[in-house]
Amino acid sequence: MKRRNLLLAAAILVVSFSTRTPARAQEESTPPAPVVPAISTSTSTNYPQVSCTSADALAVANTLQLAADTRDQLADVLDLGTTWRFAVHIHVITPDDPLAAKINREASAVFSQGATMKIEAVLPSSDPDWREFIQRQFVTALLWEKVFATTKSFDKNTRIDAAPLWLVEGLRESLNEDPGHDRESIVRRAVQSKSAPTLDEVTGWHELSGDRLLGLWQRAFCFYLVDSLTQKGARREDFQQWLAGLTSPNPSPAQLHFPTETAWQRELVDASSRSRAIVYTWAETSDELTSDETITFAASKDGKVQTCTLDAATTLPQSKVVTEALQEKTFALTELELRAHSSWHPILDLYRAALTALVNENNPDKAKNLLQEAHRLRIAEAANHQKILDYVNWFEVTKDYAEPASRFEKYFSTAREMERVEADPAHRNPIRTNLLQIESQL
Repeated sequence: MKRRNLLLAAAILVVSFSTRTPARAQEESTPPAPVVPAISTSTSTNYPQVSCTSADALAVANTLQLAADTRDQLADVLDLGTTWRFAVHIHVITPDDPLAAKINREASAVFSQGATMKIEAVLPSSDPDWREFIQRQFVTALLWEKVFATTKSFDKNTRIDAAPLWLVEGLRESLNEDPGHDRESIVRRAVQSKSAPTLDEVTGWHELSGDRLLGLWQRAFCFYLVDSLTQKGARREDFQQWLAGLTSPNPSPAQLHFPTETAWQRELVDASSRSRAIVYTWAETSDELTSDETITFAASKDGKVQTCTLDAATTLPQSKVVTEALQEKTFALTELELRAHSSWHPILDLYRAALTALVNENNPDKAKNLLQEAHRLRIAEAANHQKILDYVNWFEVTKDYAEPASRFEKYFSTAREMERVEADPAHRNPIRTNLLQIESQL
């Protein structure tokens, strides 16, 4: 009997485990509930007509701030009021956004809403040109305030392209600095090679090229046209008068407001001298840095003046004279960084950090390591800059100057041919690889 009870208890125990185990396995195999991203929509405090939707709070904040900055910068040029009239909604799509599976590139649309219009734009959060794309929507909406100032209703027949491409892109470019003088360089090279577009060509552009280099080329000329029309004084007043009457029944002829073809070409010739005194070019920064790589000092009032490199200065005794010379050099490098081409900023930071380690920390070993890193980055920067120059030169020599309409025909045909050759494993093409690397940076 006792044995039977023991067997019954064992059977119950086995059954108990067998009935519980599947339940536990089921619990363990149940996948966790998916994390739903906290997607929200925020509106601008000052301009409720501007809103942004995203799970990325920083992207929302940057977008709304960009809207306010854009209006502030264009207020004087466009003679804007205080109210943002046309709504703009930006949706920045993060990887966990449900729309990410359907939308992976920039897109925008305009919707007529009776007495107003609205711009809807979407873009992935990884878009490297996010600022340019979003700012373009804001500039368009602000231009509409002038173009449609007297229009009270909108429908499918409304000319949403009333603000021409050159005007939108030119104004947008004017809001952004050009520390590398890219616009200036493009225009100068075009003038030198006699391939600059005519005024009619620029004002006839209806779309911005999807090719990065050609798009940059177009934007440079748009910028200089807008810049020539919006100079303070009589020119700006004339520009605002033309803009206000752009969609009127009897618009003022552009010839009364725009420069002549001769004046336009002269404007392009003068472009190369702009802003040179404010920011150095890449080459000018390199030359200034070379001159700052040495210090000069005298051991005493009657002593012989000595000049040595910054690397050699790490081995000098830290006398008062040497310290003062290094402090002056630190100040000179700081001044240079304020005016330097942006590509040189990390390198100049290392030079200044090395001198700081030498003067303030009395740590020559740290200073030597920082200077070695600065030299390494400088060599890499020079090599990368040479690649860019080679790319630009290749781009120019492949242009077709026979007809203005086919200016870039050779560029595209050559690119296609290089792609075809690259696909052939028997023909390695390192040049194409370098060109693609540079193209991704432009």
